[in-house]
Amino acid sequence: MKFNQLKEKLLQIDWKKRGKRSLIIIRILVLLIIESAAIVLITQKYQMDGTDAALIWAIQHKRIFVVTTCVIATFGILLDAIIGRFWIANTLLVLVGIIFAFANQQKMLAREAPLLPSDLIFIKEPTEMMKMADSKSLTMILVGLVILLIITLLLEKFLPIKWPKLKRFWIVRLLIVGCAVFLFSGIFKLTDPDSQAKKVSDWMGNTQEFWNPAVSAGRDGTFLTFANYLGNKVMDKPDKYNKKTMTQIANKYQKKAKQINSNRKNKDINKQTLIYVLSETYSDPRRVPGLQVNKNPMPEVDKIKRENTSGLMLSPGYGGGTADIEYSAETGWDLQSFAPSMTTPFSQLVIRKDYNPNITDLFKRKHAIHPYLSTFYERRQAYEKLGFQTFRTLDGKEKDQKLKYGKNIQKSGYVGDDQAYKNVYWQLDHEKKGQFINLVTMQNHMGYGDKYYNYPYSVSGTAVSDPKNATYINRFTEGISLTSKFTAQFLKKLDTYKRPVTVVWYGDHLPGIYNGVNMNQNYIALHETDYFIYSNKYARENGYSIGKQKDGVQVVSPNNFTALALKQMNQKVSPFYAMMTEIQEELPAKSIGNKNNSQGLFVDNDSRSVSPKSLSRQQKELMQDYKLVQYDSTAGKQYLKDIHFMK
Repeated sequence: MKFNQLKEKLLQIDWKKRGKRSLIIIRILVLLIIESAAIVLITQKYQMDGTDAALIWAIQHKRIFVVTTCVIATFGILLDAIIGRFWIANTLLVLVGIIFAFANQQKMLAREAPLLPSDLIFIKEPTEMMKMADSKSLTMILVGLVILLIITLLLEKFLPIKWPKLKRFWIVRLLIVGCAVFLFSGIFKLTDPDSQAKKVSDWMGNTQEFWNPAVSAGRDGTFLTFANYLGNKVMDKPDKYNKKTMTQIANKYQKKAKQINSNRKNKDINKQTLIYVLSETYSDPRRVPGLQVNKNPMPEVDKIKRENTSGLMLSPGYGGGTADIEYSAETGWDLQSFAPSMTTPFSQLVIRKDYNPNITDLFKRKHAIHPYLSTFYERRQAYEKLGFQTFRTLDGKEKDQKLKYGKNIQKSGYVGDDQAYKNVYWQLDHEKKGQFINLVTMQNHMGYGDKYYNYPYSVSGTAVSDPKNATYINRFTEGISLTSKFTAQFLKKLDTYKRPVTVVWYGDHLPGIYNGVNMNQNYIALHETDYFIYSNKYARENGYSIGKQKDGVQVVSPNNFTALALKQMNQKVSPFYAMMTEIQEELPAKSIGNKNNSQGLFVDNDSRSVSPKSLSRQQKELMQDYKLVQYDSTAGKQYLKDIHFMK
C-alpha cells in the first residue's frame, strides 16, 4: 500500500517542469560565478595596473581567487534570496563590484593604498567623493551603469526570473539567508588565531600584510585584504598588564612629574591659549628625492622655522590619513601600537567609547574648527566624545556649529587658509580666556585641478613621471606658497593679542602625487612634513614661553606635540605628560613602517632609520610603560582613570 502511494505521487510530479527549473538554477549559478570571477579580476587589474598581471595573479593564487569568487557569488545568491528577482539582484551585485573596483583604483592613485573598511564612512558624502575622482573614468562608469540599468529593466520585463510565491520556496529563501549570514560572520574573525575562518585563511595562503596593505592587496587580493581589516580588535594586551603594574607605573611617573615641575613656572594652563593647526597636506616639495623646484615656495614658513622650535614630523600617512594623524597628536597615542585593523581611530574607537583621554582634558574651554564637512571621518561625533564644546564647519546647523568665515580661495572648491585663520581670530575674540583651539584646514586637499589664478612655479626631475604629473605638483606648490604667506600673517596677528598664545602648527602628510619616486627606497623622505611651535609676543615677554627648543626636536612624531607644547609654555605636567616628555626626549621618532615589522619604524634626528635592537634597556622599558598606559586607556580596564594620572 505504501509502495503504491509513493509510486502514485512520483507519477504525479511534472518532471519536465522540474528539469527546466533545475536548468535555470544551474545557468544562474554559472552566470554568478562568471560575473564574480570577472569582478575579482577587474578589481585586481586596477589594483596591479594591468590585465596580464591580474591573470598571472589568479593563476599563482588559485585558492584565494577561487574562494573569493565563491564568496562574491554567494553574496549574489543572498541578494537574490532577499530581493526575489534575479536580474535586479544580479545588477546590484555587478554595481557593488564596479563601485568597489573604481573606488579602490582611485584610492590607489591618490594614496598608494587599497580600499579598507574604514573608508566606508565616506559613503555619507558621495558628492564630495565624486569631486575627488577622475572625471573621465567616472563619466564612463556612469554611462555604463545607465546601460546596465536599461538592460536589467528589459530582462525583467521580457525574461523575468523570480521565486515562486509558495511556502516551501519561502523556507528555502530563509535557509539561504541564514547560511549566507553564518558564512559571512566568519569574515570578521580572519585575525582570530583560534577561529575556523583563520584556518581557512591560512589554507588559502592569506599573508595578512597589515603593515603594507598595498602589498597585501597585490598578493592576497583586494577583497581579501579588505576583509582582513574587518576585525574590531583595538590593541594586543601587553605582557604583565594588571592593576599592580599600572599602579607601579603611576607612582614612577608621579615622581617624574614632580621632578619636571620643579623647573616649570606655570601651574594653571587655563591662563594660556594653545592652538593646534593641522595644515592639510603641507610639506616642502624641495625635500622630495629627485624633484627640483625653480624657486622657494615657502620663504615665510622657512623663516618661522629658523626662529622657533621646529623640525620635521614623521607622518604615518602618505596622500591621506589626516584624521589618524590628528588623533595621535590630540591623544598622544602611537598608531603603530594599535591592532593592524585599527585604521581610523575616530570612527573605529573614539565614537564607541565614553572614555577618551586627550589634550582637551587639560582645558576648561575647548573648541574645534574645520572649514569643510563635519561628516568626514565622523568628526562631529568623535569631537563630542573627545570633549570639544563647539565644532564649527561648513555644514554646521546650530548656532555654535556654523563656520563664521567660509569663502573658497580663488578658483578652488575649498576654503582658503586665510579664511580658516579668520575663524581662529573670531574664536579668540569671542572667548577671551585661556582655551584650546583645534583647527584642521582644507585648502591643499586633493585633487589638484585648476584652483588658482597664477602658477609661478615649475618642477622637474625624476620625481615627475609625466607632464600631467608636473602640472599637479605645480598647482600643489602654489597652494602651499599661499599657505606660507597666510601663516606668517596669522602669527603676526597673534602677536597683537595681550594674552599668552602658543601655536603647534604641522603638515599631516605629503600629497600622493610624486609618482616618479620609489616609495620603498625613499619611505622616510616621503613621510616627513614640516612643523613648528610658536609662542606669541605676550607669551615670550611674560614668562609663558621658554623660547626656541633646539635639541632633540629635529624629527618628532605627532604624539610628541603636546609634551613639546607644554614644555615651551613652561607649564607643569601630569604624570602622563611627564612620561610623554621623557618619550619625546629619550626615544627616536616612531611611526608605521613600510615593512612587515610589528615594532614599527624608528627615525633619529638626522632622518635615519634606527634598528629597534639598538635601543637601550632603559629605552625599551620606557616603550613598554607607554604601551601599557595606551592599552589601559584604550582597550584595558582603565586602572589609571581615577588616580589623576592623565591630567
